[in-house]
Amino acid sequence: SPHAVLLDVRLPGMDGLQALRAFQQQDADLPVIMVTAYGTIETAVEAMRAGAADYLCKPLDLQEVRLVLERALDNARNRRRLSYYQGREAALAERSRIVGDCPAMQQVFRLVDRFTRIGSGSAGEMPTVLILGETGTGKGMVARAIHAQGPASQGPFVEVNCTTLPKDLIEAELFGYEKGAYTGATESKPGLAEAAEGGTLFLDEVGELPPAVQAKLLQLIEYKAVRRVGGLRTRNIPMRIIAATNRDLEALSGDGTFRQDLLYRLKVLPVELPPLRRRGDDVRLLAEHFLRSFSRKYAAPGNCLSPAALEALCSYDWPGNVRELAHVIERAVLLSDRPLIGAEFIGLPEGAGNRPGAAPEGNGFADLTLEEVEKRLITEALTASRGNVSEAARRLGITREAMRYRLQKHAIAADGPA
Repeated sequence: SPHAVLLDVRLPGMDGLQALRAFQQQDADLPVIMVTAYGTIETAVEAMRAGAADYLCKPLDLQEVRLVLERALDNARNRRRLSYYQGREAALAERSRIVGDCPAMQQVFRLVDRFTRIGSGSAGEMPTVLILGETGTGKGMVARAIHAQGPASQGPFVEVNCTTLPKDLIEAELFGYEKGAYTGATESKPGLAEAAEGGTLFLDEVGELPPAVQAKLLQLIEYKAVRRVGGLRTRNIPMRIIAATNRDLEALSGDGTFRQDLLYRLKVLPVELPPLRRRGDDVRLLAEHFLRSFSRKYAAPGNCLSPAALEALCSYDWPGNVRELAHVIERAVLLSDRPLIGAEFIGLPEGAGNRPGAAPEGNGFADLTLEEVEKRLITEALTASRGNVSEAARRLGITREAMRYRLQKHAIAADGPA
Protein backbone atom coordinates (compact mmCIF):
# COMPACT_ATOMS: atom_id res chain seq x y z
CA SER A 1 0.00 0.00 0.00
CA PRO A 2 1.32 3.48 -0.84
CA HIS A 3 1.92 6.05 1.87
CA ALA A 4 0.23 8.77 -0.22
CA VAL A 5 -1.13 9.34 -3.73
CA LEU A 6 -0.66 12.30 -6.08
CA LEU A 7 -3.63 11.96 -8.43
CA ASP A 8 -4.31 13.96 -11.60
CA VAL A 9 -7.94 14.87 -12.29
CA ARG A 10 -7.61 14.25 -16.06
CA LEU A 11 -6.80 10.57 -16.66
CA PRO A 12 -7.47 8.22 -19.60
CA GLY A 13 -10.21 5.65 -19.07
CA MET A 14 -11.17 6.85 -15.56
CA ASP A 15 -11.09 10.43 -14.29
CA GLY A 16 -9.31 11.36 -11.07
CA LEU A 17 -12.47 11.71 -9.00
CA GLN A 18 -13.53 8.15 -9.88
CA ALA A 19 -10.04 6.91 -9.03
CA LEU A 20 -10.20 8.84 -5.74
CA ARG A 21 -13.42 7.06 -4.78
CA ALA A 22 -11.84 3.71 -5.66
CA PHE A 23 -8.85 4.52 -3.43
CA GLN A 24 -11.18 5.52 -0.59
CA GLN A 25 -13.04 2.22 -0.82
CA GLN A 26 -9.77 0.29 -0.44
CA ASP A 27 -8.26 2.48 2.32
CA ALA A 28 -10.22 5.36 3.82
CA ASP A 29 -7.11 6.63 5.65
CA LEU A 30 -4.90 6.84 2.54
CA PRO A 31 -4.00 10.52 1.88
CA VAL A 32 -4.83 11.43 -1.73
CA ILE A 33 -3.75 14.81 -3.17
CA MET A 34 -5.57 15.91 -6.32
CA VAL A 35 -3.64 17.68 -9.11
CA THR A 36 -5.17 19.56 -12.06
CA ALA A 37 -4.43 22.23 -14.63
CA TYR A 38 -8.11 23.16 -14.71
CA GLY A 39 -8.70 24.25 -11.13
CA THR A 40 -12.27 25.29 -10.38
CA ILE A 41 -14.01 25.76 -7.07
CA GLU A 42 -16.60 23.13 -7.98
CA THR A 43 -13.97 20.49 -8.78
CA ALA A 44 -12.02 21.27 -5.59
CA VAL A 45 -15.14 21.04 -3.42
CA GLU A 46 -16.17 17.76 -5.03
CA ALA A 47 -12.68 16.30 -4.51
CA MET A 48 -12.56 17.33 -0.85
CA ARG A 49 -16.01 15.91 -0.25
CA ALA A 50 -14.89 12.63 -1.81
CA GLY A 51 -12.07 12.44 0.73
CA ALA A 52 -9.07 14.16 -0.88
CA ALA A 53 -6.47 15.35 1.60
CA ASP A 54 -5.58 18.45 -0.45
CA TYR A 55 -5.78 20.04 -3.90
CA LEU A 56 -2.92 21.40 -6.10
CA CYS A 57 -3.04 23.34 -9.34
CA LYS A 58 -0.57 23.10 -12.23
CA PRO A 59 2.04 24.27 -12.88
CA LEU A 60 3.25 22.63 -9.70
CA ASP A 61 5.59 24.34 -7.29
CA LEU A 62 7.81 21.48 -6.08
CA GLN A 63 8.35 23.17 -2.72
CA GLU A 64 4.58 23.39 -2.27
CA VAL A 65 4.23 19.73 -3.28
CA ARG A 66 6.79 18.77 -0.63
CA LEU A 67 4.98 20.78 2.07
CA VAL A 68 1.55 19.42 1.14
CA LEU A 69 2.85 15.84 1.08
CA GLU A 70 4.55 16.20 4.46
CA ARG A 71 1.39 17.66 5.99
CA ALA A 72 -0.79 14.92 4.50
CA LEU A 73 1.57 12.18 5.73
CA ASP A 74 1.70 13.72 9.22
CA ASN A 75 -2.10 13.86 9.37
CA ALA A 76 -2.35 10.25 8.23
CA ARG A 77 0.11 9.13 10.90
CA ASN A 78 -1.80 11.06 13.56
CA ARG A 79 -5.08 9.45 12.47
CA ARG A 80 -3.52 5.98 12.69
CA ARG A 81 -2.11 6.77 16.13
CA LEU A 82 -5.46 8.12 17.28
CA SER A 83 -7.26 5.03 15.99
CA TYR A 84 -4.74 2.79 17.78
CA TYR A 85 -5.00 4.65 21.09
CA GLN A 86 -8.79 4.78 20.91
CA GLY A 87 -8.88 1.02 20.37
CA ARG A 88 -6.42 0.46 23.19
CA GLU A 89 -8.40 2.71 25.52
CA ALA A 90 -11.60 0.85 24.65
CA ALA A 91 -9.93 -2.48 25.45
CA LEU A 92 -8.44 -1.05 28.63
CA ALA A 93 -11.83 0.33 29.66
CA GLU A 94 -13.36 -3.13 29.29
CA ARG A 95 -10.61 -4.81 31.34
CA SER A 96 -10.64 -1.97 33.89
CA ARG A 97 -14.40 -1.78 34.36
CA ILE A 98 -15.14 -1.33 38.04
CA VAL A 99 -16.96 -4.40 39.34
CA GLY A 100 -18.53 -4.74 42.76
CA ASP A 101 -21.81 -5.45 44.55
CA CYS A 102 -20.77 -5.11 48.19
CA PRO A 103 -22.21 -2.15 50.16
CA ALA A 104 -18.84 -0.39 50.36
CA MET A 105 -18.42 -0.44 46.56
CA GLN A 106 -22.01 0.68 46.03
CA GLN A 107 -21.16 3.71 48.16
CA VAL A 108 -18.09 4.32 45.97
CA PHE A 109 -20.27 4.17 42.84
CA ARG A 110 -22.68 6.70 44.33
CA LEU A 111 -19.84 9.07 45.20
CA VAL A 112 -18.27 8.77 41.73
CA ASP A 113 -21.62 9.49 40.11
CA ARG A 114 -22.10 12.52 42.34
CA PHE A 115 -18.56 13.82 41.72
CA THR A 116 -18.95 13.61 37.94
CA ARG A 117 -22.04 15.82 38.05
CA ILE A 118 -20.42 18.59 40.10
CA GLY A 119 -19.27 21.75 38.31
CA SER A 120 -20.17 24.17 35.59
CA GLY A 121 -18.44 22.47 32.67
CA SER A 122 -14.95 23.98 33.00
CA ALA A 123 -12.17 21.61 34.06
CA GLY A 124 -10.49 24.39 36.01
CA GLU A 125 -13.51 24.85 38.26
CA MET A 126 -13.79 21.20 39.31
CA PRO A 127 -13.09 20.52 43.02
CA THR A 128 -10.16 18.27 43.90
CA VAL A 129 -10.84 14.57 44.55
CA LEU A 130 -8.70 12.48 46.94
CA ILE A 131 -8.91 8.69 46.50
CA LEU A 132 -7.75 6.65 49.49
CA GLY A 133 -7.08 2.94 49.68
CA GLU A 134 -4.49 0.21 49.86
CA THR A 135 -2.21 -0.60 46.95
CA GLY A 136 -4.05 -2.51 44.22
CA THR A 137 -7.60 -1.52 45.22
CA GLY A 138 -8.26 0.29 41.92
CA LYS A 139 -7.60 3.94 42.72
CA GLY A 140 -6.43 4.61 39.16
CA MET A 141 -9.59 3.03 37.73
CA VAL A 142 -11.80 5.26 39.88
CA ALA A 143 -9.81 8.31 38.78
CA ARG A 144 -10.32 7.36 35.13
CA ALA A 145 -14.04 6.82 35.75
CA ILE A 146 -14.39 10.29 37.28
CA HIS A 147 -12.51 11.79 34.33
CA ALA A 148 -14.40 9.83 31.65
CA GLN A 149 -17.85 10.74 32.99
CA GLY A 150 -17.14 14.34 34.00
CA PRO A 151 -16.88 17.70 32.22
CA ALA A 152 -13.14 17.21 31.58
CA SER A 153 -13.67 13.99 29.59
CA GLN A 154 -12.85 15.63 26.24
CA GLY A 155 -9.44 16.69 27.53
CA PRO A 156 -6.38 14.54 28.25
CA PHE A 157 -5.98 12.24 31.24
CA VAL A 158 -2.40 12.65 32.47
CA GLU A 159 -1.38 10.08 35.07
CA VAL A 160 1.67 10.83 37.21
CA ASN A 161 3.05 8.21 39.59
CA CYS A 162 4.86 10.34 42.15
CA THR A 163 7.00 7.40 43.32
CA THR A 164 8.62 6.94 39.88
CA LEU A 165 9.72 10.54 39.32
CA PRO A 166 13.45 11.16 40.00
CA LYS A 167 13.69 12.97 43.33
CA ASP A 168 15.95 15.72 41.99
CA LEU A 169 13.76 16.25 38.90
CA ILE A 170 10.23 15.99 40.31
CA GLU A 171 9.59 19.74 40.16
CA ALA A 172 10.91 20.02 36.61
CA GLU A 173 8.90 17.01 35.42
CA LEU A 174 5.66 18.24 36.98
CA PHE A 175 5.89 21.95 36.23
CA GLY A 176 8.33 22.11 33.31
CA TYR A 177 11.48 24.18 32.95
CA GLU A 178 13.02 26.92 30.85
CA LYS A 179 16.20 26.64 28.83
CA GLY A 180 19.22 27.07 31.10
CA ALA A 181 17.24 26.57 34.32
CA TYR A 182 19.78 23.98 35.45
CA THR A 183 22.68 21.97 34.06
CA GLY A 184 21.42 19.86 31.18
CA ALA A 185 18.36 22.03 30.43
CA THR A 186 19.36 22.72 26.83
CA GLU A 187 15.85 23.66 25.77
CA SER A 188 12.54 24.65 27.34
CA LYS A 189 10.10 21.87 28.14
CA PRO A 190 6.48 21.95 29.36
CA GLY A 191 5.66 19.90 32.43
CA LEU A 192 3.09 17.18 32.97
CA ALA A 193 0.74 19.71 34.58
CA GLU A 194 0.67 21.74 31.35
CA ALA A 195 0.02 18.54 29.38
CA ALA A 196 -3.22 18.10 31.36
CA GLU A 197 -4.67 21.43 30.23
CA GLY A 198 -8.42 21.13 29.73
CA GLY A 199 -8.44 17.62 31.19
CA THR A 200 -7.41 15.78 34.34
CA LEU A 201 -4.10 15.60 36.19
CA PHE A 202 -4.02 12.39 38.25
CA LEU A 203 -1.35 12.37 40.97
CA ASP A 204 -0.96 8.79 42.12
CA GLU A 205 0.80 8.24 45.48
CA VAL A 206 0.73 11.98 46.20
CA GLY A 207 1.95 11.31 49.75
CA GLU A 208 5.43 10.64 48.35
CA LEU A 209 6.00 14.21 47.14
CA PRO A 210 8.81 16.11 48.92
CA PRO A 211 7.89 19.28 50.90
CA ALA A 212 9.30 21.71 48.31
CA VAL A 213 7.08 20.26 45.57
CA GLN A 214 4.08 20.15 47.93
CA ALA A 215 4.21 23.95 48.25
CA LYS A 216 4.15 24.40 44.48
CA LEU A 217 1.36 21.83 44.12
CA LEU A 218 -0.68 23.80 46.65
CA GLN A 219 -0.34 26.86 44.40
CA LEU A 220 -1.37 24.82 41.36
CA ILE A 221 -4.52 23.58 43.12
CA GLU A 222 -5.36 27.02 44.51
CA TYR A 223 -4.85 29.12 41.37
CA LYS A 224 -4.65 26.53 38.54
CA ALA A 225 -1.45 28.30 37.48
CA VAL A 226 2.04 26.99 36.65
CA ARG A 227 5.43 28.69 36.60
CA ARG A 228 8.20 26.61 35.05
CA VAL A 229 11.49 26.07 36.83
CA GLY A 230 13.70 29.02 35.91
CA GLY A 231 10.76 30.87 34.38
CA LEU A 232 9.35 34.31 35.17
CA ARG A 233 5.90 34.00 33.64
CA THR A 234 2.96 32.25 35.32
CA ARG A 235 0.54 30.51 33.00
CA ASN A 236 -3.05 29.60 33.87
CA ILE A 237 -3.81 25.90 33.22
CA PRO A 238 -7.48 24.91 33.61
CA MET A 239 -7.63 21.27 34.71
CA ARG A 240 -9.20 18.91 37.18
CA ILE A 241 -6.86 17.48 39.82
CA ILE A 242 -7.38 14.01 41.28
CA ALA A 243 -4.93 12.63 43.84
CA ALA A 244 -4.59 9.16 45.32
CA THR A 245 -2.55 7.60 48.09
CA ASN A 246 -2.24 4.44 50.14
CA ARG A 247 -0.69 6.36 53.05
CA ASP A 248 -2.32 8.03 56.07
CA LEU A 249 -2.01 11.70 55.13
CA GLU A 250 -3.47 12.76 58.48
CA ALA A 251 -0.61 11.03 60.29
CA LEU A 252 1.94 12.42 57.82
CA SER A 253 0.63 15.96 58.34
CA GLY A 254 0.80 15.42 62.10
CA ASP A 255 4.51 14.66 62.01
CA GLY A 256 5.26 17.42 59.50
CA THR A 257 6.01 15.15 56.53
CA PHE A 258 2.96 16.33 54.57
CA ARG A 259 1.66 19.89 54.51
CA GLN A 260 -1.60 20.23 56.41
CA ASP A 261 -2.90 23.02 54.15
CA LEU A 262 -2.25 20.83 51.10
CA LEU A 263 -4.16 17.96 52.76
CA TYR A 264 -7.17 20.23 53.24
CA ARG A 265 -7.04 21.36 49.59
CA LEU A 266 -6.76 17.78 48.33
CA LYS A 267 -9.45 16.36 50.58
CA VAL A 268 -12.36 18.41 49.23
CA LEU A 269 -14.09 15.32 47.83
CA PRO A 270 -12.66 12.17 49.47
CA VAL A 271 -13.53 8.62 48.49
CA GLU A 272 -12.11 5.52 50.20
CA LEU A 273 -11.82 2.18 48.44
CA PRO A 274 -12.20 -0.95 50.57
CA PRO A 275 -9.55 -3.69 50.41
CA LEU A 276 -10.59 -6.83 48.57
CA ARG A 277 -10.62 -8.93 51.76
CA ARG A 278 -13.56 -6.81 53.00
CA ARG A 279 -15.64 -7.04 49.84
CA GLY A 280 -17.29 -10.40 50.43
CA ASP A 281 -18.58 -12.10 47.28
CA ASP A 282 -16.97 -9.44 45.06
CA VAL A 283 -13.97 -11.79 44.84
CA ARG A 284 -16.10 -14.22 42.83
CA LEU A 285 -17.55 -11.45 40.62
CA LEU A 286 -14.11 -9.99 39.91
CA ALA A 287 -12.59 -13.40 39.21
CA GLU A 288 -15.27 -14.19 36.64
CA HIS A 289 -14.92 -10.70 35.11
CA PHE A 290 -11.15 -11.08 34.70
CA LEU A 291 -11.59 -14.63 33.42
CA ARG A 292 -13.85 -13.43 30.58
CA SER A 293 -11.54 -10.54 29.77
CA PHE A 294 -8.30 -12.52 29.65
CA SER A 295 -9.90 -15.45 27.83
CA ARG A 296 -10.90 -13.04 25.03
CA LYS A 297 -7.52 -11.28 25.08
CA TYR A 298 -5.49 -14.49 24.68
CA ALA A 299 -8.13 -16.52 22.78
CA ALA A 300 -7.68 -19.11 25.53
CA PRO A 301 -9.96 -22.09 26.19
CA GLY A 302 -10.39 -21.40 29.90
CA ASN A 303 -13.82 -19.90 30.49
CA CYS A 304 -14.96 -21.40 33.79
CA LEU A 305 -13.49 -21.77 37.28
CA SER A 306 -13.91 -25.05 39.12
CA PRO A 307 -15.58 -25.04 42.57
CA ALA A 308 -12.20 -25.83 44.15
CA ALA A 309 -10.59 -22.89 42.33
CA LEU A 310 -13.37 -20.53 43.47
CA GLU A 311 -13.04 -21.80 47.04
CA ALA A 312 -9.28 -21.12 46.96
CA LEU A 313 -9.87 -17.61 45.63
CA CYS A 314 -12.61 -16.77 48.11
CA SER A 315 -10.64 -17.96 51.14
CA TYR A 316 -7.44 -16.06 50.32
CA ASP A 317 -6.62 -12.82 52.15
CA TRP A 318 -5.51 -10.87 49.00
CA PRO A 319 -2.79 -8.57 50.37
CA GLY A 320 -2.31 -7.27 46.81
CA ASN A 321 -6.05 -6.63 46.43
CA VAL A 322 -7.74 -6.47 43.01
CA ARG A 323 -4.46 -6.12 41.12
CA GLU A 324 -3.18 -9.37 42.62
CA LEU A 325 -6.43 -11.15 41.76
CA ALA A 326 -6.19 -9.96 38.14
CA HIS A 327 -2.63 -11.30 37.86
CA VAL A 328 -3.64 -14.64 39.39
CA ILE A 329 -6.51 -15.07 36.90
CA GLU A 330 -4.33 -14.00 33.97
CA ARG A 331 -1.72 -16.60 34.91
CA ALA A 332 -4.39 -19.28 35.30
CA VAL A 333 -5.82 -18.48 31.85
CA LEU A 334 -2.36 -18.73 30.26
CA LEU A 335 -1.43 -21.98 32.02
CA SER A 336 -4.69 -23.89 31.65
CA ASP A 337 -5.33 -25.89 28.50
CA ARG A 338 -8.88 -26.88 29.42
CA PRO A 339 -12.19 -24.96 29.51
CA LEU A 340 -12.54 -25.69 33.24
CA ILE A 341 -9.73 -24.04 35.23
CA GLY A 342 -8.89 -26.11 38.31
CA ALA A 343 -7.39 -25.05 41.61
CA GLU A 344 -3.96 -26.31 40.51
CA PHE A 345 -3.71 -23.36 38.10
CA ILE A 346 -4.55 -20.73 40.72
CA GLY A 347 -1.14 -21.01 42.39
CA LEU A 348 -1.77 -19.07 45.59
CA PRO A 349 1.01 -19.07 48.23
CA GLU A 350 1.17 -22.02 50.59
CA GLY A 351 -0.33 -21.30 53.99
CA ALA A 352 -2.13 -18.22 52.65
CA GLY A 353 -4.21 -16.41 55.25
CA ASN A 354 -7.97 -16.48 55.17
CA ARG A 355 -10.10 -13.40 55.00
CA PRO A 356 -12.96 -12.85 57.50
CA GLY A 357 -15.95 -14.96 56.63
CA ALA A 358 -14.00 -17.93 55.30
CA ALA A 359 -14.24 -21.08 57.37
CA PRO A 360 -11.58 -23.60 56.28
CA GLU A 361 -10.90 -26.79 58.10
CA GLY A 362 -8.98 -26.61 61.35
CA ASN A 363 -10.23 -23.24 62.57
CA GLY A 364 -12.37 -24.67 65.34
CA PHE A 365 -15.73 -24.12 63.54
CA ALA A 366 -16.41 -27.72 62.59
CA ASP A 367 -18.39 -28.56 65.75
CA LEU A 368 -20.23 -25.22 66.02
CA THR A 369 -23.73 -24.33 64.89
CA LEU A 370 -24.29 -21.66 62.23
CA GLU A 371 -25.39 -19.13 64.88
CA GLU A 372 -22.29 -19.84 66.97
CA VAL A 373 -20.03 -19.38 63.94
CA GLU A 374 -21.76 -16.08 63.10
CA LYS A 375 -21.41 -14.84 66.66
CA ARG A 376 -17.73 -15.74 66.79
CA LEU A 377 -17.00 -14.01 63.45
CA ILE A 378 -18.77 -10.84 64.61
CA THR A 379 -16.89 -10.87 67.90
CA GLU A 380 -13.53 -11.36 66.11
CA ALA A 381 -14.31 -8.58 63.64
CA LEU A 382 -15.23 -6.19 66.48
CA THR A 383 -12.02 -7.07 68.30
CA ALA A 384 -9.93 -6.48 65.18
CA SER A 385 -11.64 -3.12 64.58
CA ARG A 386 -11.40 -2.10 68.27
CA GLY A 387 -15.16 -1.97 68.65
CA ASN A 388 -15.83 0.17 65.57
CA VAL A 389 -19.13 -1.18 64.21
CA SER A 390 -18.77 0.33 60.73
CA GLU A 391 -15.23 -1.00 60.39
CA ALA A 392 -16.30 -4.46 61.60
CA ALA A 393 -19.15 -4.48 59.08
CA ARG A 394 -16.72 -3.64 56.27
CA ARG A 395 -14.42 -6.45 57.35
CA LEU A 396 -17.31 -8.89 57.15
CA GLY A 397 -18.63 -7.49 53.86
CA ILE A 398 -22.07 -6.55 55.24
CA THR A 399 -23.90 -3.26 55.74
CA ARG A 400 -23.80 -1.37 59.02
CA GLU A 401 -27.55 -1.92 59.43
CA ALA A 402 -27.09 -5.68 58.98
CA MET A 403 -24.26 -5.56 61.51
CA ARG A 404 -26.43 -3.75 64.08
CA TYR A 405 -29.21 -6.30 63.58
CA ARG A 406 -26.79 -9.14 64.31
CA LEU A 407 -25.38 -7.36 67.36
CA GLN A 408 -28.88 -7.16 68.79
CA LYS A 409 -29.66 -10.72 67.71
CA HIS A 410 -26.64 -12.15 69.52
CA ALA A 411 -26.72 -9.60 72.39
CA ILE A 412 -23.17 -8.43 71.58
CA ALA A 413 -22.11 -5.08 73.01
CA ALA A 414 -19.93 -2.78 70.87
CA ASP A 415 -17.80 -0.48 72.99
CA GLY A 416 -16.25 1.51 70.14
CA PRO A 417 -17.75 4.16 67.82
CA ALA A 418 -20.51 3.38 65.36
